[in-house]
Amino acid sequence: MLKKQNLRKIFKTSALNPNSKNTSLDIEDLVRLGTKIGTCPYYGARDLVRSADLIILPYQSLLLRSARDSLGLDLKGNIVIIDEAHNLADCLTGMYNSKVCFGQLKRVLSHLEAYFSRFRNVLNAGNRRYIQTLTILTKSFLKLLRNSSNCADRTMTINEFLFSLDIDNINLVKLCQYIKQSKIIHKVSGYGNKISCQNGEEGISSTVTDFQAISDILLSLMNNNSDGRVLVSPQMETFSSSSSSQEGYLKFVMLSGDNIFSEVIRDAHAVIMAGGTLQPIEETRVRLFPNIPLEKVLFFTCDHIVPPESILPVAVSRGPSGLTFDFSYSSRSSPKMELGRFICNITTIIPEGIVVFFSSYEYERTVYDAWDSSGILARISKKKQIFREPKNSSDIDSTLKTYKESIEACKFNSAITGAILLAVVGGKISEGINFGDGMGRCVVMVGLPYPSPADLELAERIKHIEGIPSSGFEESRETESGFGVLRKCGNRGREYYENLCMKAVNQSIGRAIRHVNDYAAMLLVDSRYASRSFSCPSEKLPKWIKDRLVCANSYGEIVQLKLNGK
Repeated sequence: MLKKQNLRKIFKTSALNPNSKNTSLDIEDLVRLGTKIGTCPYYGARDLVRSADLIILPYQSLLLRSARDSLGLDLKGNIVIIDEAHNLADCLTGMYNSKVCFGQLKRVLSHLEAYFSRFRNVLNAGNRRYIQTLTILTKSFLKLLRNSSNCADRTMTINEFLFSLDIDNINLVKLCQYIKQSKIIHKVSGYGNKISCQNGEEGISSTVTDFQAISDILLSLMNNNSDGRVLVSPQMETFSSSSSSQEGYLKFVMLSGDNIFSEVIRDAHAVIMAGGTLQPIEETRVRLFPNIPLEKVLFFTCDHIVPPESILPVAVSRGPSGLTFDFSYSSRSSPKMELGRFICNITTIIPEGIVVFFSSYEYERTVYDAWDSSGILARISKKKQIFREPKNSSDIDSTLKTYKESIEACKFNSAITGAILLAVVGGKISEGINFGDGMGRCVVMVGLPYPSPADLELAERIKHIEGIPSSGFEESRETESGFGVLRKCGNRGREYYENLCMKAVNQSIGRAIRHVNDYAAMLLVDSRYASRSFSCPSEKLPKWIKDRLVCANSYGEIVQLKLNGK
């Protein structure tokens, strides 16, 4: 032990050596130093935290108090800089979400009962009581999911959930402490897997994960009643592991991220939130620091490093035949063919790569099938090789590689001028993937990708922002989801809903401009982008795009804008 401590001291001294050529060490440098000295570079780096002037770390290590304490991070008097801050609110609440599925509950119950049956005579009274309590809770969760099989998904407050299962008298704080301190998860899981192997059954490697899912749900139930909601998705009687139907589950959805983020704001000297697609900023402010006076919140925006003449954002209201583009949910089936003709036309005048973003995988598939049957895809393929965003994450890299190679190969093929990629807003390609240079000479945004109002999580989040109280457990929550919530809420709820859409738009179209010499066209295909109403979507575009936005009322105007080059 003393030897290990001495090695870590040598690691720290070497890393902080002022005579070293490297004033700052990256991960590879730390690994080389740890290997040379013979100590763990990870723990050596952790020891450096208290001496460092600048610490770079992921969201989770900053936002979780337990992680900060473990790393020895003290925010008091320090400046916190958060990059890619458009993700912060979702990341913050997502960190405190928890979910347990019906199958996980069944496996945990089976192992609990087997463990208790085998060791009940050697367990002390306290251990027996806590294991029995865990068994009771697991059975209660299973019973709720089974008895709700004829019901739709619904939400409850924490208190409603506890009272409905008659488990409000259980001390969840002590139970969670017992789970953590006794390591009961590993004991029960290990014994259960052993019995499964002895019985010739296939071992269940994820049992520890199953137990952890239940533990996370129990921790979530200790939040304040107003902080989140419990979503109950019942187990379908026809569900099987090989079917496509949804397995039943319980999920806790954290609604209030401001209480968690307030700890960071309170301790830090200042918090700087930076990002290229932070706008619209109001949604972030409402979710993270709604109680901070506006005079203490400073907003700064500047022009893009790319010259204004290098981008051409166009709001496209009509297609080649004059049909108005309206991709609202109730009308989006009508302009599919007109959109196809429009895309077919622009492939003839735009070189290299075109990325087309759709609002969902379902709509992308519907449009693709319609184009395929009508012959539009065949016409497009004469000019551009066609690619589609894969649903499987493991296929993304190979698809993008082939897409890029097709664009580069077009330099030697006069007939094919590049490639076109059909992608989905909110998918893997819309965020984190760069389409610089020829990979994205044009980005086409089809419609406005509003999230589905039927999403219960979204409905509860809007009600939370608007301050609309939830109805009682016995009253059906179906009537509170969907457009009814939007009609009932005021400006804050509607603003949040619209901002979700436009942040997704901004994130997607920003993929095309990646450096100072880059250039691209951005086609916003929907008549609502050209609207002059007070809540016009284009008002929520980043300043560097909004200042250059042109509204084209006909396809001829688009051609006149010379989309075929910089």
